[in-house]
Amino acid sequence: MPLKNYTTKVPANRSIDEIQTTLVRHGATGVLYEYEQGTGRISALKFRLPVKGADVGFALPVNWRLFQAVLKKDRVHRWDDEDYVYRVAWRVIRDWVLSQMALYETQMVELPQVFLPFVTGSNGQTLYEQVSSGKFLLPSGS
Repeated sequence: MPLKNYTTKVPANRSIDEIQTTLVRHGATGVLYEYEQGTGRISALKFRLPVKGADVGFALPVNWRLFQAVLKKDRVHRWDDEDYVYRVAWRVIRDWVLSQMALYETQMVELPQVFLPFVTGSNGQTLYEQVSSGKFLLPSGS
């Protein structure tokens, strides 16, 4: 089955701009681009959201090189075109962000809740990265 957006012609910068605009419209107090060294491509969108009166940082990465491997495995034409892969990856992330905002707008979730895996700690790692590396353990519950 073809992957979502694999035929998009929308430039990555437009998808990124749409994400940023959506985040700001929903209360983001800052947005920062982190660039992949040597390519000038954006590797993560970092932003702050107010949570109970304090700004909390989030990092939304685009792991487009991992996505490229999926395209290759699925025999998607142009999987080896890095500009194409980067463009499609950002379009997929844009759709995910808009879907999360729809949950928030219908008041089924709070905004920080949908981005929780991407909240960043003082070390710059996301909550997901900390949990998956074993650096974040919950108490035993006893």
